[in-house]
Amino acid sequence: GAWMSALQSGYRLGHGASPVIYNIMNFAKPPAGEPALLSVDEAKTLFHEFGHALHGMLTDVTWPSVAGTSVSRDFVELPSQLYEHWLTVPAVLEKHALHVKTGKPMPKALLDKMLAARTFGAGFATVEFTASALMDMAYHARPDAPE
Repeated sequence: GAWMSALQSGYRLGHGASPVIYNIMNFAKPPAGEPALLSVDEAKTLFHEFGHALHGMLTDVTWPSVAGTSVSRDFVELPSQLYEHWLTVPAVLEKHALHVKTGKPMPKALLDKMLAARTFGAGFATVEFTASALMDMAYHARPDAPE
């Protein structure tokens, strides 16, 4: 698992407080003497959680109750998902996704395959989300639906 937490949220109320944010990520420890390498999924998790951390660190609000990830549930994932996007930007990968031994950037053919894999199964996911939405609407449109 991975998550971001705030030891202290940032806010301006009263004397205010600076945010103290940390990330927890469970990545496999490399064998002794070997470099720590991340898979694409692990790098995506790192970027995602760092997006949450930036959201917490850069928050500039009066009330601590709306600082960082204390925002509305429908907004809380936006900064982290935007930051995840940087993992798919070729200019970012050319600088940071370097071969551990040669220091060379990822070959374009491999990058193209990685980017194409992002949309694999997208049709199924869309149908799945649509089915869930239709079920939700049918349930809540019933005359005897709870308020």
